[in-house]
Amino acid sequence: MKKILTYYLIILWTAPVLAQLSPGKLSAAHSKLEGISNCTQCHVLGKQITNQKCLDCHKEIQSLISQDQGYHASKEVNGKSCAECHSEHHGPTFDATRFDEEKFDHTLTGYKLEGQHASIECRDCHKPGNIADQEIKKLQNTFLGMGTECLDCHEDFHQQTLGTSCTDCHDQKDWRPAPGFDHNTANFVLEGAHQKVDCKECHQISQRSGREFQQFTELSFSQCIDCHEDKHEGRFGTNCLECHTANSFKLSSIPDGFDHNLTDYPLEGMHQKVECKSCHISQDYTRSLAHNTCNACHEDYHKGDFVENGKATDCKECHVITKPFDYTLFGLEEHAKGPFALEEAHIATPCFACHMSEDQWSFRDIGTSCTDCHDNIHEGKIDNKFYADNQCTACHNTAKWSEISFDHDQTDWSLEGKHEEVNCRKCHFRDETKADFGQQFASLNTTCFTCHENVHGEQFGTIGSFSCTECHSTARAWNVENFAHDKTNFPLEGQHSKVDCNACHKPSMIDGAERIEYKIQKFACIDCHS
Repeated sequence: MKKILTYYLIILWTAPVLAQLSPGKLSAAHSKLEGISNCTQCHVLGKQITNQKCLDCHKEIQSLISQDQGYHASKEVNGKSCAECHSEHHGPTFDATRFDEEKFDHTLTGYKLEGQHASIECRDCHKPGNIADQEIKKLQNTFLGMGTECLDCHEDFHQQTLGTSCTDCHDQKDWRPAPGFDHNTANFVLEGAHQKVDCKECHQISQRSGREFQQFTELSFSQCIDCHEDKHEGRFGTNCLECHTANSFKLSSIPDGFDHNLTDYPLEGMHQKVECKSCHISQDYTRSLAHNTCNACHEDYHKGDFVENGKATDCKECHVITKPFDYTLFGLEEHAKGPFALEEAHIATPCFACHMSEDQWSFRDIGTSCTDCHDNIHEGKIDNKFYADNQCTACHNTAKWSEISFDHDQTDWSLEGKHEEVNCRKCHFRDETKADFGQQFASLNTTCFTCHENVHGEQFGTIGSFSCTECHSTARAWNVENFAHDKTNFPLEGQHSKVDCNACHKPSMIDGAERIEYKIQKFACIDCHS
């Protein structure tokens, strides 16, 4: 009974003590240390927390401090208690390693952030893939275990073909270019035009081991043809420098300013502007080229138009080498000696208007009649007796196409008076919107009303029952000089003969329209005079 009582008293005494000893839950990282039996894992009885207890567990940090490396060996941390930064018993969600990443001075770790490293996020580098130590890699969200060599984080782009000290060539600002590399220290010093060549032209990019790779070692460069194509196919040996230089691929034996007059063919006019290779297409500059005639070099642009008796007329008969090929010596005088002499408006016509078709010049057998060049818009519209063999000159001339010289007296309807001044199109082109303009030359009705509007209605009868010429003539604009008032029911006498027509003949509604009334039914004095 006494023993039971003792246990009971111990229990009553330890309950409040436990509350005193455990101020709160541990963070998730230390949760495995929960319980009164684990207190001494971190605490020393009767003493405050000691750093040694922490380091006994966190051996990775103890190792760095022993080597005087890392942030925890820096002057900012040295002498401090671990608990000053990493306190506990604040609950399972508390982050015991919290710190301000934006304000953290990375220099204290022994690795100063420079260039691109200073602008990236912490976790771009501090991630498991960059940690070599397998035990440290298991730690969640750790910032430990990072190496300080480039290849500790970066892939070896050169795939072990160069050294491991990347900073010998590169800096931390950017991967390209490599400011630390001096090609003058290489086995091939860059000279002349080589200094302007992009690196990848010689150091080509390919695929190796499934990754992009650029070759910088084990390149052959003892001869030019190790890199350059031998345009001469070995005919001049392999020592390109006997003719060429590193400054330019132009032949050193044919420099700028080479005097072509020393050859059998002095360059003149337009030939002086032609590149050597345009003529020396083989690029064998010692090979003799035919040059006695133009077509020895130039194609027959006219495709046989000027071949006579199997021999082509030389270009110099029409062209000169001092001016471009579109200039010609063939002028009016020469054209007059051909089958078609140029006259009047044809003189001002450009050559291509007649001699070019579908981007091809043609000078032979292009025809000499008008319709060989011009569209015959009257085809099938005018009787052949007025238009024999489709000769446009029956009406037109080459001075001015719009001037017509056709004699209308040849037809059944001679032109008189104002009709002589009317343009042909007024009567013969019925619809200008049509492709053929609605042309009509034959079987045209010659009554006035075919062309002119009947302004009188049926005052003088129906159309066709009277002729306008009973009153009007074509001689003077439409005046009624043929009309005789004496033949009407009201002959003009006395003062009436002096009165203007419109004083009596006034507008009135006739046949559904307002017209001048000429058939007056009442003409007693009182009908006109009030």
